[in-house]
Amino acid sequence: MRQFCCFQIVLVLLLLRDAENTTQKVCGRPKVHSLRIVGGHKADEGEWPWQVSIRENRLHVCGGSLVSSQWVVTAAHCFDGPLNPSVYRVHLGEYELPKPAHTMVSSAIGQIIVHPYYAGDGLSADIALVRLVEPVNFSRTILPICLPSTSDPEPFPVGMSCWVTGWGNLYPEAPFSTRTLQELEIPILDVDECDKMYHNDSDSSSDTETVPEGYRLIYDDMICAGYAEGKKDSCQGDSGGPLACKLNGTWFLAGVVSFGLGCSQSNRPGVYTRVTSYMDWIQNNMGKHTATSVGICLSNTSAAVLVGLLFLWGLFHTQALEVLMFHNQLEA
Repeated sequence: MRQFCCFQIVLVLLLLRDAENTTQKVCGRPKVHSLRIVGGHKADEGEWPWQVSIRENRLHVCGGSLVSSQWVVTAAHCFDGPLNPSVYRVHLGEYELPKPAHTMVSSAIGQIIVHPYYAGDGLSADIALVRLVEPVNFSRTILPICLPSTSDPEPFPVGMSCWVTGWGNLYPEAPFSTRTLQELEIPILDVDECDKMYHNDSDSSSDTETVPEGYRLIYDDMICAGYAEGKKDSCQGDSGGPLACKLNGTWFLAGVVSFGLGCSQSNRPGVYTRVTSYMDWIQNNMGKHTATSVGICLSNTSAAVLVGLLFLWGLFHTQALEVLMFHNQLEA
């Protein structure tokens, strides 16, 4: 029987458009608002609903950020060795790691995409995409964070206060990660000034790592955030998690926890992958691989049924729009 794969394109485009519209309506707007990592505080449950825990063989290894119903942004260095999605899972709606809430969702991973320029050194292009096997339903504790616009290359200026979250160590050399999600407010630092800091000596006796003179460590595809005096910082176990910044009442993913020399030491602020530098890569891969994962071909009979359904779907949306316009006219 002849197959009509052209309907695959129509269906995929409609599904992607609806998914994108839904994400844009809910992203970056948590239902829980708090008034108020190393030097951080316990977050409120549901305060950062895009925060996920990436598990390898059931153990928390990294954080990540839900950016749509089926995609998570994290760090490339979270995946060492061959990429085997079957050994990883993503936990969404987590708060206390040892005591999963009834609203927590554990999802299998269908695909891991590491940026092709990542060289395994924990520096440039330290970013990866994780596709969940099935789209997740949004709830009070599971919502995506908004991705920044590609039209504004510098939406997060130096001095802006943003927040880093995660289950990382509460102090350097801690034997275990924290059990409850932590939050820390930190300012964005200038890239050049941050690079100079890493060439300065730290006042910490435990700091044995220094950057050679003339060697640049911090590049423009990175964001530094923290304090010159140290004491407050992201740490081991926070890798891949979000640096979230609030613009006009909406939270955006500004950075991905990448690296640092030690934790919370002076002149060693946290370094994050700059998300705006990789937006084209993120959008291209999400679009391409989402379309592949939901594509179908239909027989003559199924195609006819789908045409009818699509017609009704379009008619419903058109009538709904007319009702809304009529309602607006009455209010005017």
